[in-house]
Amino acid sequence: MTTITPARALLLLVSGLVCLTTASGALIGALFGGAGLALLTAAGAGAAGALGALFLRRRAWTHFEAARREAGMRGYADGIAHGVLLHIAAYEAAVFPRSGPTGVTPEERAARRTVAYRMAALDEVSQRVREAAADALAVLDAADRTAAQDALAQLAAVVRQEYACP
Repeated sequence: MTTITPARALLLLVSGLVCLTTASGALIGALFGGAGLALLTAAGAGAAGALGALFLRRRAWTHFEAARREAGMRGYADGIAHGVLLHIAAYEAAVFPRSGPTGVTPEERAARRTVAYRMAALDEVSQRVREAAADALAVLDAADRTAAQDALAQLAAVVRQEYACP
C-alpha cells in the first residue's frame, strides 16, 4: 500500500469532495426537474467543485511547503545545538581525561578546544545555547571540575528546553 503523505491525503480528500458535490448536484437536479436537469446540475456542481478544489489544493500545498521548510530549519538548528553540546563534552573529556593527566596530548586538547569554540560560535545556534556554551567553555578553560560539570549540565538543560517539542 502506498504511504499516505500530506499531498496524497489532500488529493484523496479533494477527489472525494468533488465526487460528493457532483452526486449532490445530480440528486438535487433529479428531485426538481428530472433526468435532464440532474445531468446539468451534476455537471455544474462537479465543475464548481473541481475549480474550488484546485484553488484549495494550491493554497494547502503552499502551507505544506512552508511547514516543511520551518521544520527543516528547526531540525537543523536542533542538530547544531546538540553538536555544540557534544563537542563541548568532548573538550571536557580532554580537559579531565579518565585515564589520567597524560591520557590526552596537548595537541588533541587544543584541537578539541578549537572545534568546541567554532561550534559554539555558529550563527545557527540560538542565543541562549550560545551563552550557556560560552559559560561552559570558560569554566573548562579554568579547569575547575565541579564548576565544569555544573556548566555542562546547565548547557544540556538549555539545549533540551530550547528544542523540546511543543
